[in-house]
Amino acid sequence: MTDLLIHDAIVVTMDRENRVLENGSVRVSDGTVSSVEPTDAADRDATASRVIDADGKVVMPGLVDAHRHTDFTLVQGLFSELAGDELLKEALSLYHTAESVLRESFFEAGWRLACLRQLTHGVTTVNAMDFTPAIGAKAIGDAGLRGVIGPELADLLDPAPADEQIADARRFIETYHGSHGGRVTASIAPGGEAGCSCELWEGVADLRAAYPDLRLHTHLYDSAAADTMAAGSGASDPLDLLDRYGLLDERTLLTHLLHADRDDARRIAESGAHVLHCPTVYSYFRSGRRSWFPLPSLSEFGANVVIGLDDPFWFDSWDLIQEAKHARLLSNYEYGSQQWSSYDLLEALTVDAARALGLDDRIGSLEPGKRADLIVVDVDTPRHRPFSNLPSVLVNTVTAGDVETVVVDGRVLMADRSVESMDVESVRAAATRERERLESRTGWETSLAGSTPPDESILRRVSTRALLRAARQYGRGAVASWMR
Repeated sequence: MTDLLIHDAIVVTMDRENRVLENGSVRVSDGTVSSVEPTDAADRDATASRVIDADGKVVMPGLVDAHRHTDFTLVQGLFSELAGDELLKEALSLYHTAESVLRESFFEAGWRLACLRQLTHGVTTVNAMDFTPAIGAKAIGDAGLRGVIGPELADLLDPAPADEQIADARRFIETYHGSHGGRVTASIAPGGEAGCSCELWEGVADLRAAYPDLRLHTHLYDSAAADTMAAGSGASDPLDLLDRYGLLDERTLLTHLLHADRDDARRIAESGAHVLHCPTVYSYFRSGRRSWFPLPSLSEFGANVVIGLDDPFWFDSWDLIQEAKHARLLSNYEYGSQQWSSYDLLEALTVDAARALGLDDRIGSLEPGKRADLIVVDVDTPRHRPFSNLPSVLVNTVTAGDVETVVVDGRVLMADRSVESMDVESVRAAATRERERLESRTGWETSLAGSTPPDESILRRVSTRALLRAARQYGRGAVASWMR
């Protein structure tokens, strides 16, 4: 028997034939899409465990947030008016003090709020890199969502030594990979050339050898000092660093690439690695010399480029659809119009992102045999109609507020904007309580008009161990670069 039947929908399948059914039905059985066909009159009277009349609405695959950090969801609004360099200092301070000062309840409340925002915004899958991955795995699983989660490994940021971080990552993988009915999987997530020492990269290579099927998810070229930091690990540049450890291939996810050039784009494409682009955070907080994401070169060489929100709480937006719109606008501004078509952006949010995560055999398109991860979007309003170019409407005028219904693994998590898989009031209450603790325990002064960081010196709020490691790495890199 059909568990879920959605009929009379505009179905955007994102399948290999790019099918769009003007009046279609999607049937789901045992969490799997069983058929995607034109609506038959009998569908309107068919029996199923659950029936959704989607007349005038769009059914499409659930959105995939290809890169996100989640730990500090509850800081939203604190960082919004800071300059880029000040933000980095205050973020580092929180990384070093929050665990001991705010305790686990702070991160639990933050992760649950993030899951609530994620599902109400139509994001069914997230690829996260965080310092509290076990809390995240439970939150994602309990909410009914899908997630790829990696413990962020960064001994130039995190006071813990490299061997301890690697051991913790191994325990996380053994415990949570494939949990919650397979909806939660693990990744290996080194922070990047600016966050990892040579010792940590050696441990990451060992993890990759032990778990060859996992994605390696890292930042790359997000700093003007990228080459220098890579040189501190004995490499000529960040791509060479990954290559030396056998970490650059089709299972590799590279985030940001702001300071990458055309030759870097060619090497990335030839390796088969995937690129995770997060446009808003680096346009909102511009720090250092101006540079921008090398989209034309990546497109020229055929790299798979997908989109993520990064740290949405820093710039106060969880809308992945609008993030895609920003990606196009910023690239058009930098390089000229038509850098991305509307359908390109839809692919980047769905099937291409699923391919980057190694999940395209399960999600990313609506076709028989795939897991039923989908959303229903209301386009039957004066804000959207009349229209002819549906992909353009979906990425230019639709916002997360137009998402009505969310389904993951065949289970309805939200219907008609009413969340069914989470206790919304308890999530809100916990978030409010922990946000108040954040303000009282860390020295931040807040009001409706804005926020002010603590007066205490940044040096008194961070671990000197991580700072000294980073300074040594940079020093070694600077000497190595000078001697070349």
